[in-house]
Amino acid sequence: MAETEPRGPRRPLLIAGGIFLVLLAAAGWMSWDAIREVERLASAVAPLAGAPVAPPRVLAPAVEPLVYGRLQLSKLAPLAPPLDLPTVDGGRFDLAKARGQVVFVNFWATWCPPCAKEMPSMVKLGQELTARHPGKFRMVAVSVDESADLVKQFFKSPDQGGRLPAQVTVALDAEAKRTVRPWYCTGRGACSPEDVKFPESYIVDKSGRIAAYVIGDMNWSDPSARELLERLIGG
Repeated sequence: MAETEPRGPRRPLLIAGGIFLVLLAAAGWMSWDAIREVERLASAVAPLAGAPVAPPRVLAPAVEPLVYGRLQLSKLAPLAPPLDLPTVDGGRFDLAKARGQVVFVNFWATWCPPCAKEMPSMVKLGQELTARHPGKFRMVAVSVDESADLVKQFFKSPDQGGRLPAQVTVALDAEAKRTVRPWYCTGRGACSPEDVKFPESYIVDKSGRIAAYVIGDMNWSDPSARELLERLIGG
C-alpha cells in the first residue's frame, strides 16, 4: 500500500513550510503591528526547516496618521512641488528662486474661519523671523480666493492689521486650480478632492524638501513652531 503522508525528517520541513505560507498570506489583511508579529513567527519557524528563511519585507505606511492643529515632522521629507504664483501686490513668487531659504507656505481662504483665526499669530511669527533672519526665511500665504481684491479687503479688517502684512508674501491661486492639490498630495498623501481643506501649512527646508506640516489651524505663538523654524534656518 502506498504511503499517504511523509515520514522521517521530511515531515517537520513540510509542516514548517506550510505554517510560513499561511502566515505570509495572512499578512495582507493585518495591521502593521500584526505584520511585525508575522515576521517574528516566521523567523521562529525557519529553524524547523533546517535552513534560514527571510521574513517577508513589508514597508511602513506612506501616509502618516492625521493630527489636526499640531506641527508634524514629515518622515518622508519629499521634494516640495513647484510654486510659481502671482502675488496680490502685483509681484510674483517662485519657490525655485527661494532655494537656500526656509519657506513657510500656508494655504488659506478669506471665507475660512479657521484661516482667519490663525492668521494674526502666523503673520506675527513670519514678520519676526524675517526680521531676525534676513534673506534666510520667507513666509508665503497662498489664497485660493477668486481675486486679489477679496484678499486685500480681508486684510483691511482691524482684526487682520488693517492692510496687507509687511514681510509676508501673499500669493493668489484662484480657486485652488494650480498648486494646492499637488502640495497636499505630496506633503501628506491627501490626493482626493475632498482632502483639499483649509487652512494647511508646509515648512520647506533649505534644500527644497517638506520638513514639516500642519493640518488645520494652529496657534503660531506656540514655542514649538519657532523652535523648529529657528533650527531649520540655522542648520
